[in-house]
Amino acid sequence: MTSNPKRKKSETSGRGRKEWARAIVLIVLAVIMVLAAAVVLLYNRWVKRPELPPQEDPPAVESSEPVESGEPALDIDSVQPKVSGERKSQDFYTILVFGPDETSGLTDVMMLVSYDVTNQKATVMSFPRDTLINSSSANKQLNAVYNRYRDESEGVKALKNEIAELVGFVPDYYVKIDWQLVGKMVDAIGGVWFDIPYHLDYDDPYQDLYIHFEPGYQYLNGEDAMKVIRWRHNNTWSEYKNEGDGSDIGRINMRNDFLKAVLSQTLQLKNVTKIGELSQLFGENVESDLTIENLFWFGSRAVLGGLRVEDVNFITMPFYGVYSGRFANRVYPNQRELLPIINESLNPFVDEVTLNELDLISVSADGNVLSSTTGVLADPSAGVPPVVTTPEPEPSQEPDPEPSQSGQPAGPDVSQDPAVSQDPTVSQDPTVSQDPTVSQDPGPVVSDGGGGEPVTSQPPAESAAPQDPAQGQQEPPAGDPAGQEQN
Repeated sequence: MTSNPKRKKSETSGRGRKEWARAIVLIVLAVIMVLAAAVVLLYNRWVKRPELPPQEDPPAVESSEPVESGEPALDIDSVQPKVSGERKSQDFYTILVFGPDETSGLTDVMMLVSYDVTNQKATVMSFPRDTLINSSSANKQLNAVYNRYRDESEGVKALKNEIAELVGFVPDYYVKIDWQLVGKMVDAIGGVWFDIPYHLDYDDPYQDLYIHFEPGYQYLNGEDAMKVIRWRHNNTWSEYKNEGDGSDIGRINMRNDFLKAVLSQTLQLKNVTKIGELSQLFGENVESDLTIENLFWFGSRAVLGGLRVEDVNFITMPFYGVYSGRFANRVYPNQRELLPIINESLNPFVDEVTLNELDLISVSADGNVLSSTTGVLADPSAGVPPVVTTPEPEPSQEPDPEPSQSGQPAGPDVSQDPAVSQDPTVSQDPTVSQDPTVSQDPGPVVSDGGGGEPVTSQPPAESAAPQDPAQGQQEPPAGDPAGQEQN
């Protein structure tokens, strides 16, 4: 039996095609495996889950007396232990985010971020920079805490613990941001679309800052973004000077809306390829006790976990404003509204925060006196009404008094003389005047007026006369709101 050469050739070519196809499949699989390995290596390189810091005992009470060297004493004297223990979910983190002002050094932005990674929920609460705190310093505003210390680590520690006095727990981490990062990040993601709520019309030649935007939904590049978050109020001569209230709260609200827009357009899969560029920006503009890999872990959990902007709640600490007195133009927490927000949205622990864990300042109605939920003020003088002095009256220009009916010059009314009224030898008992054994001034003539009832010709009591300004304003009793002088 002879073989068929054509059949052998066909079989050989068929096996060749199969081998070639198998080789292509193997090459593709190899490439996929290499790419997968690269992704794993890249993920392990750039993404790392943060380990929660160990829970420490509350800091010991520090003296509120100023340090002789000029360094102020740390205002971290937690009166009550802060809440801690079991967490509400496996990965529930809290981060203090703040950024100093470029010119003053005061902390211009302070936010507490609470991120429940397990349930993909987040809350960002902004603190007004003029929030009053229980401090021994002359400047009792929250934005002065960080830069009060020459050592930056002490400043961060003081700010974290001051925030703990307001929310009842110490934030796990901190992130200090150079706000130039916002503009650079906006450029890195290709710009951002934002709905500007009203005309922004502001000029500051000193800072080479010129902000002019029409209201409406529009595209912003990084430079535009920086102008929006730096806007404070419109020019006083602007036709739009009444648009926007120009308050700290108004700026916080617009800044929060802008951060929502940036977050919404950053949490997109297309930006995963920019992880290298973003990591460089974070490294140059962020100081934190979190690593860059930790920050990108949060980002990866948000993107892959499906966190939506609707799941991020941006709020401002509930507060009351102070409009008069020595603490005017400051704010203090609204305790009734703040406590539920803490426990429902910010507190990562199972145990609820109570007022016992908080040190919240309140201000009297006239804006002059502070009090604390702890019952103790770091600066006791802040709980005492200021002394209001009355200037000395000018010498009287009135002519000499006319002689009295008795022919003697009219002297001062001794009934108002404190020295006389306190003299124990002078009886103040009205019944004494009825004792015939005691010599008294005859007093006014009393008649029955013809009606059977005695009628006196005595003038109204001298105590109803206005007080002599020369005696000055007495200091009201400490802690008595009714006796406080209105400023």
